Amino acid sequence: MTLLKIEALGGNEPWPVLPYRVESAGPAATRRPLPAQALCEFRFERPGADADPRRIAIDLQALPGADAGDLWLSQLPVQSGWDGGFGYSENGEVLMLQLRLEETALEDLEEAVYQAYLRIATVVVARGYPELWRVWHYLGGINQGEGDAERYRRFCIGRYRAVAAGRDFEARLPAATAIGTRGGGLSMIVLAGKRPGLQVENPRQVSAFRYPRPYGLRSPSFSRATLLPCADGPRLLVSGTASIVGHATAFAGDPAAQLRQIAANLQALLAHAVHTRLPGRDARSFAADSYIVYLRHAADLPLVQDELRQLFGDAPLRVVIGDICRRELLIEVEAAYRMPVG
Repeated sequence: MTLLKIEALGGNEPWPVLPYRVESAGPAATRRPLPAQALCEFRFERPGADADPRRIAIDLQALPGADAGDLWLSQLPVQSGWDGGFGYSENGEVLMLQLRLEETALEDLEEAVYQAYLRIATVVVARGYPELWRVWHYLGGINQGEGDAERYRRFCIGRYRAVAAGRDFEARLPAATAIGTRGGGLSMIVLAGKRPGLQVENPRQVSAFRYPRPYGLRSPSFSRATLLPCADGPRLLVSGTASIVGHATAFAGDPAAQLRQIAANLQALLAHAVHTRLPGRDARSFAADSYIVYLRHAADLPLVQDELRQLFGDAPLRVVIGDICRRELLIEVEAAYRMPVG
């Protein structure tokens, strides 16, 4: 089974309100058992021994100044458990999955990623949530290896193999992030639903799935954003966004200039989402629910700290130390936006 041969369930049905909300999880020192209505807790910290499948811990350093994680609270009853190595939680409208592959399982990285995506396809279909909205990938040593042997390029081959056999697969790709960790292994987190989200691309950037050959044997298989047309207002889930114009890196070696280019890319994406998916609305109506900033070098924080607030205002913002998919990229930003009911 390949991911994008899956038939959508209820694709023509009206969307409900967004069936979860995200709030601060608080500092790790105050950790308590998760409430029954928790869909997941998403933290950047060293994984602990907690067996609750709703706890997602990514071994990246979150810099001081913001809480280390988010608590996703469901407005519907939650069921959770473990299924074939996956931790899952669901509420009848959305499904969260997490899968951890240790480094020993990644000797053949392309095959491991391919099989992981096929397993994801099996689980989301079996549980009734066949539409991938958002996927996070955290891969140890993402930039290790030279040329086509680089781990990120090998990862892209495995992902492409899993999704490319489906009809019109490029029009149904989820938003995604791929960040490198300093440890080993691969962690994957999936947000899936019953209804297909609406893919949004960025006019300032070549779509990632159409990058030319110099970037690898297979292009990255993700969309720039996924729009969810919820009854209580659209939500835009934005992929990890870097300082790329067209398909080329802009301002290599300058994290502050890269950040300004990222902000310009995000504004272009919001405007294009309105133009193509929300005609008659105003892109300025989008409000940011959150930003996650991935910074390659902690020492670069003073170079971008002031501009982060100038560019992104008072929205919740978390800075995390992690490697970016291209070595010359020093910073990347992912975001979630909402718009009031029209």
